[in-house]
Amino acid sequence: MNIGKKSLTFIALAVAAFATAFLLIPDFFNTPHPVEKPAALVGPILVSEAEIHAKYSGSETCRECHQAAVEKWLHSHHGLAERAVGKDKDYPFFSPKQTFGHSQETSEAFVDADGLAKILTLGLDKKQHSFPVVRVIGHDPLRQFLIAAPGGRMQACDAALDPTKNEWFGVFGDDERVPGDWGHWTGQGMNWNSMCAACHNTRVRKNYEPRANSYHTTMAEMTVSCEACHGPMKDHVVWQKKPLLGAKKDPTLHPFSRDQVTETCAACHARRGELTGDLIPGEKFDDHFSLTVADETNTFYPDGQIHSENYEYSSFLSSKMHHAGVRCADCHDPHSNELLTPGNQLCMNCHAGTRKDFPSAPVINPVTHSHHGSDSTGNQCVSCHMPVTTYMQRDPRHDHGFTIPDPRLTKEETVPNACNRCHSDKDADWAISAMKQFYGEKPDRSTRTRALLVAQARRGEHAARDGLVRLLASEPIPAWQATACRLLAHWGLEPPVIQAMLGQITNTSPLVREAAARTLEIPAREKNNPVRDALQPLLDDSSRSVRIAAAWALCDTLDLETRAGRELVHMLDLNADQPTGRMQLGQFASLRGDQASAIRQMRKAIEWDPNSAPFHHDLAILLNTTGDSNGSIQEFRRAIRLDPGSPEYYFTLALSLNESGDLPGTITALEETVRLDSHFARAWYNLGLARSSMNQLREAIDALRHGEVADPADAAIPYARATVHARLGQKNEALAAASRALQLRPDFLEANQLLQGLSR
Repeated sequence: MNIGKKSLTFIALAVAAFATAFLLIPDFFNTPHPVEKPAALVGPILVSEAEIHAKYSGSETCRECHQAAVEKWLHSHHGLAERAVGKDKDYPFFSPKQTFGHSQETSEAFVDADGLAKILTLGLDKKQHSFPVVRVIGHDPLRQFLIAAPGGRMQACDAALDPTKNEWFGVFGDDERVPGDWGHWTGQGMNWNSMCAACHNTRVRKNYEPRANSYHTTMAEMTVSCEACHGPMKDHVVWQKKPLLGAKKDPTLHPFSRDQVTETCAACHARRGELTGDLIPGEKFDDHFSLTVADETNTFYPDGQIHSENYEYSSFLSSKMHHAGVRCADCHDPHSNELLTPGNQLCMNCHAGTRKDFPSAPVINPVTHSHHGSDSTGNQCVSCHMPVTTYMQRDPRHDHGFTIPDPRLTKEETVPNACNRCHSDKDADWAISAMKQFYGEKPDRSTRTRALLVAQARRGEHAARDGLVRLLASEPIPAWQATACRLLAHWGLEPPVIQAMLGQITNTSPLVREAAARTLEIPAREKNNPVRDALQPLLDDSSRSVRIAAAWALCDTLDLETRAGRELVHMLDLNADQPTGRMQLGQFASLRGDQASAIRQMRKAIEWDPNSAPFHHDLAILLNTTGDSNGSIQEFRRAIRLDPGSPEYYFTLALSLNESGDLPGTITALEETVRLDSHFARAWYNLGLARSSMNQLREAIDALRHGEVADPADAAIPYARATVHARLGQKNEALAAASRALQLRPDFLEANQLLQGLSR
């Protein structure tokens, strides 16, 4: 019975800029344990902090010449992104004492007898303690408070403040997180050094030390200062104070292009993986980050609307607005962060037909276009095209994908639409009828076709494969091309997909080249595969994100002394303070043949985040490769207990049970796999083989027929069915099935031999 083993899969980091740093160290945290060095750096990547910070002058030096801009900035979300706790700004919310419930506990905010603002809440020891707060992250609509911890850490407390309502609340809502969880406020998921500092301050160096499991984080200036966006300006300040000496232009200034400005915003307003940990404003986004795009996860809905917290840039990059040339500063004042003009007038700046720089913008009359009264919420452009999702319980954010409301997608794929978000008392059928009355068949456009295709691909329906390949050729927006590449990884070993990806590794967009390289990882791992040769040039690509993607795909034999090798190792070490980083290190060690180190790294990931199913799943695969069948099965079962809705976990459990000789258990696990995902062709195929081995021949045929429906292009499935029909003496059915296998794969030797034998 040839079920085969499953190879490790790469899970990309998505390190989000969150909200929330360390002066006082209470005794209520466990002392961090020393850990092994995750991977040896082969050489320095970054220049020293002293050299960096010497180039910064501080925001106060900007005031003399840029008074108006500084005044706007001081009161902006950027100017107040992070600061020390202030008696004027913060103490009124702590005194008198505030008692409030959140999740399953009750906490207090108060000022103690020594005049310290404190929060009484659960610590890592699962007991309540009073923690002094030392810094504030954010300003409005919510503020989080930072608490010091050992090892140079700061943790963002989940007890947060709504300053407008003078109300304390829990940022996790009803999501119960307990001490020991990665996402509890004492865990690494709420660690300021790793998750918050870089986007709430200026030129931050995380400086994680793996041996001591500690940080010595540094920054040029607290909060998002002038130089956080403009870059180091000391040379500019010095030059301005010198006699002009006849110069007409400041030689220290290098004005940013519109794209550079937007990519500077994107550095923090994006869900992305860190590659360097040291962005300099003006440098390319893809030289420092790996962007999260719509893929097989639920980070985005199939039409590109935001689902999980992902900030603005990915959505904006996937929009027609960005593709037409619109950039952040066309709508937002970069110093105050406010909109340039209020309401629909902002949109009419382009859609009134008067902008020569955006000639493709259609002329729109909001009232006749929206079919809502001029004073109605429904007449606001943003109500329909930038719907709001609230994160962290109090933070409503507009979707920057500028999507088109489509209630048909709501009915067919549970994608929310702006009509029913507002008219919550109506159903999708009502909205479909209203849309048809207003716009006829206009909503039936390419965006709907694309969304349906993405949804189909996420379900693993084989018919989506060719649709995604066609989408690559027709889709003009690179972000959606990257989505197609990432979704095609489900069929990554199939020749049409490999060919399509090879066509994209020369795409002009680094986002697409990176996605194509990621999808080619699986075939690249096969020895003597021509894909390996095709990926070699990407090791010298102009974009670091592409170089690292290629290095990862080829890391089993990669020379770590090359530029791409050094960059890959640096990225791995940079993220070694997070469980997902340890998982990547485990995968890296495994691919380079060091299974013992791989297992140690995965166990470290589980130690830091014991409730994450993927870590147990990957550890199970590693244990399986070392012959520890019992350990593998135990870890697969742990993964399933944590995520019982994952068909993939049941499938890999079945593979391990089969190798251990537990055929009944294998069948049970495969039956659960296809119950959870009826489009899982390989599971149906393996279920057919397993039932055949148990002499359940008619049940085997039934499973194999389901497999053929799920993947009509896989010749192995009808061939397997032909063998079962032959065992049952069903000659005609066996001939037809064997012929079908040969039709799909003319060089299928076993199918040809079976056909000849049946024809005698």
